[in-house]
Amino acid sequence: MSDTRPTTSTSAALAHIQAVIDGGGQIMVGTVAPIKGAAVAHDGKQTLAMLRRRPREAIPDLLIRLDAAIAAAQASGTRVDEINIPSSDTRYEI
Repeated sequence: MSDTRPTTSTSAALAHIQAVIDGGGQIMVGTVAPIKGAAVAHDGKQTLAMLRRRPREAIPDLLIRLDAAIAAAQASGTRVDEINIPSSDTRYEI
């Protein structure tokens, strides 16, 4: 049976995502209707980041951005939000 564990460099690159999951939180990558290509991180108490996938952005690149957004949110105490548009009355929350 082959070893499917991530390499150390991959794990280190997504350390904030891993910490959120290990701490009882969750990440979601997929559709938050009507937005296709969303990436959301929630620490179990609050949403830390809500990103939109950029045109032609690879999923690994989206995950790297999500990891950086989690770090920024934890450092600043402010959610990173690319989903909600300030001029819209619609708000999405996980």
